[in-house]
Amino acid sequence: MVFGGAHLEGDEQVYRALVAQLDAGHGYTLIGATFRGVTLVGHGWPADQYGRALFFHPPGGIALFWLLHRLAGESGFALAQILSYAVFYFSLLALARRVVEPLRGPVFHAVAALAAFTPIMTHVVSRYWLDGPMLACTTLAAALFASALERRSVRGALVAGLVMGAASWIKTAAFAMLPGLLVLGWAMAEPAARRTALRLGLVFAAVAVAIQLPWELWQWRVVGSAFPAWAGKPSPELVAGNDYVYTLTVVRPAWVYLTLMPRALWTLVPSLVCMSATAPGSRARRVGVALLAWIAVVLAVVIGLGLIGYSKLLRYAVLVTPATVLLFGVAVAAVASRLADPAAAGAGRARLKWLVALAAVGLLLETAQGVFTPLLDHGDLIRPVVWPAAWLY
Repeated sequence: MVFGGAHLEGDEQVYRALVAQLDAGHGYTLIGATFRGVTLVGHGWPADQYGRALFFHPPGGIALFWLLHRLAGESGFALAQILSYAVFYFSLLALARRVVEPLRGPVFHAVAALAAFTPIMTHVVSRYWLDGPMLACTTLAAALFASALERRSVRGALVAGLVMGAASWIKTAAFAMLPGLLVLGWAMAEPAARRTALRLGLVFAAVAVAIQLPWELWQWRVVGSAFPAWAGKPSPELVAGNDYVYTLTVVRPAWVYLTLMPRALWTLVPSLVCMSATAPGSRARRVGVALLAWIAVVLAVVIGLGLIGYSKLLRYAVLVTPATVLLFGVAVAAVASRLADPAAAGAGRARLKWLVALAAVGLLLETAQGVFTPLLDHGDLIRPVVWPAAWLY
């Protein structure tokens, strides 16, 4: 629970220490930072990774924590996550209204429930991590971009790009969502509007990259590289001296995300099965494939980082979350539309009813997982709600 617990996970300690550093006027660095009276650098946090003149994540998320900490004290960290949850939820519903057709009745309620409790999201917003604010900001950018495409508004694309750029100042990983959003925008557009969608997508992406550029220049000036290879990557000293980090970095294979996701996102497999009910060449099929491309790009990024020595944590793939929720909505809406067609009869109708039942089971399990993870399970990893507790991820 975000308002309960000690919040002593390693990243949480680092982010809280950075807020204290800013409060004390010591700058955006962990050099000299302490947490509960213990100096971090050199005491579990190696100097070659954490003892730099500039912390390796952009300062946007820490600035949010600092501002709310100034306003509400220690509760400010929790308020940041509650705010992130609200922005994510309402942004995703706004995005779903433009992506899922038709979004009404039981389909709307199913998408709304999944958006509220999809487990990687509830996991990250229950901790003092940067992933929740990043997810909220990128989902808001996606909703604004979809709105700009619907209205064919260059100004709307500019605003969406500004928000995506702001997300990249929380974590540069926000850009992993960008290719999928561009593909989704193209898929949503009718053939006559695709050139406009492409142009607006280029505006959106260019503004976002331009907003990120000053951070890269700042890093280049302070630490000597715009893209330092050590940024966020566990150092050899940390890997060798920490069994937990060793397991996540060395023991786990990079492709572990492919086996972890279906055991947390229980609607993923039912969504893929239900996609078989979409007609070839239909809007639902195009949009579904675009959402799969979004998921694939994010997974390719985290798998690639795993291959070069980064830890493999399911929360690093949190940017698949809007796409998995939308994919469920698109697939279930397609099944519901065919089931409502009087022409559906016999074996075809029975098959559609089985697909609805499969989707309902997936929705029940995923929402249960989304409640279990933050409220009943206080571990640093997501534990499956039905698989043995030893299967941690």
